[in-house]
Amino acid sequence: MAASSRATAARTPIFDCIGLLEDDKCKWLNVTTCLREKCSFYQRMDSLGQAFKRLSTLDEATQTRIAEKYYSGSKPWMNPALLNAENAE
Repeated sequence: MAASSRATAARTPIFDCIGLLEDDKCKWLNVTTCLREKCSFYQRMDSLGQAFKRLSTLDEATQTRIAEKYYSGSKPWMNPALLNAENAE
């Protein structure tokens, strides 16, 4: 029974990277398994929420400029549902 529980633990990733897929592969890189902290693309699950909090503190002109350049004019950091979903993970 111990061997099967180890196999289950190996299949259940407990890592908190946004790019980690269910099969332990990377969403962004063509690698067979996640590189964990060694990866230069590593992003914590809560890093998007932190970024959105930071963006929401900027003045309106700066927020508009960032929204137009990177988000096609929308301001996802102004949506409380998205902020709460990011912080819940």
